[in-house]
Amino acid sequence: MATPVPFRASTSRRLSWDVVRVLAVLAVVFCHTTYQGPVLHPELGAPLGRYPLQVGASVLLVISAYFICVTIRKASTSQWLWQRVCRVLPPYLAAVLVTYTVLIAFGPDNWNLPTQHDLWGNLTLASAFDPTVRLIDGSYWTLPLQLMAFAAAALLWPRGMGSGQRITGLLWIMTVAPVVVQWHDRILHCPLWVQVAWNGLGLHRLQLFAIGIAIWLWSQHRIGVLHLGSLLAATVFAQHAHTADLPSSLGIGVLLVFVALAARGPDWHVFAPIRRPIQFLARISFGIYLLNQEVGYLIAYHLMGLGAGRIEQIAGAVAGVIVLAWLLTKYVEQPVYRVLTAPRVRPVQRLGFRAFAWLNT
Repeated sequence: MATPVPFRASTSRRLSWDVVRVLAVLAVVFCHTTYQGPVLHPELGAPLGRYPLQVGASVLLVISAYFICVTIRKASTSQWLWQRVCRVLPPYLAAVLVTYTVLIAFGPDNWNLPTQHDLWGNLTLASAFDPTVRLIDGSYWTLPLQLMAFAAAALLWPRGMGSGQRITGLLWIMTVAPVVVQWHDRILHCPLWVQVAWNGLGLHRLQLFAIGIAIWLWSQHRIGVLHLGSLLAATVFAQHAHTADLPSSLGIGVLLVFVALAARGPDWHVFAPIRRPIQFLARISFGIYLLNQEVGYLIAYHLMGLGAGRIEQIAGAVAGVIVLAWLLTKYVEQPVYRVLTAPRVRPVQRLGFRAFAWLNT
């Protein structure tokens, strides 16, 4: 998923991170508009390629794991967790309501439209563990994983998991163990509750969080380039083992090299002439990620009804999603975050802190 970025730009803001974030979210949009949309809705036309090249969402999870390490602090993990949840949950809930509403109002009868049961399951994030709930938008699979990663970091970081040799050992366990457990489709032969737990907890995605942490360690000079390269190769192997999608797995590996260069290399001033559009897209990238799939398909469908060709459908869908993402960022994500983290709501925050502290004992 696209991790929301700070609302105010500063002189210390690195353009390179905005570039990799935009590349990742545009990879998500490219996959959905050129391949996934026509596969799910053949009336939109033929896919523009033979392979889906599903790389963007996975790389966004890697970037999110990296910035968890950058932003978390041992002395205030409860407050940090509150801020992370306030940053991602309100725009997600708004996107669910928007997507459901436009699909019910404007979706064609021959589409498999969401039900009220699906709406409730998506709003409560129950879709991760309830097989009867269908995701209203396929992009939403990252949200439960994101929140679980926030909670795991807030629980483990104060216990010293971010220091010493323990963290490097943990990274290899996170990368290799799920491959061993799933080898030869063992999970598919397990009881249903095991399969639900496996998918709901995202255990087959742990390598993405592991490599994000590894890139942070490398940027802090705590592991060497050979160690990072080994983990990167293991991540690509694990991704292929879980998905059987070699082109996408290799594509993730290529993008991870750029993520590592953004983390430790010099800033990418070559993109300075187009800094403003890059920063604009980076700021609304979370909204683009949340709204690009089903809403984009719907825009393309109605443009097709007006006689637009395939390229015009894609361009119109991307333009429409960017406008909606800007509205979601400006009128939901930013103001709600400011309200929920303002001093006047600190009594509510303290209740959450106490509940988390109780869990953390």
